[in-house]
Amino acid sequence: MCRLSLALIFLTTPLCATPVDGVYDGFDCTAPVSDQRVTIQGDRLTYYESSCRLTDPQAVEGWEGATLYWANCRGEGQDWRERTLLMTRMGGDLIVIGDGWAERYAPCLNQQQEAD
Repeated sequence: MCRLSLALIFLTTPLCATPVDGVYDGFDCTAPVSDQRVTIQGDRLTYYESSCRLTDPQAVEGWEGATLYWANCRGEGQDWRERTLLMTRMGGDLIVIGDGWAERYAPCLNQQQEAD
């Protein structure tokens, strides 16, 4: 019985936390178009002129809410693959960290229904 209970716990618990699906912006959520806007929907991360499919999620030990991915990206006539870390911080901001760069995006609550 104990083994069955443990198995059910593991099956219903996500392996690692992922940021909340939604629309985020680096500057102004009220602008109709922004090159600083990013949308997360499932395993997709969509920027102004590029998009990435997130694979192989790995929780970052000691960093609550941080997940490291392989991002398979396409945009502006190029394809690339890079390690990308996504995490949320208090207030719901999205932090995206790549090799040599980091960005903070605020949640666009007025855009959430449009993304669904």
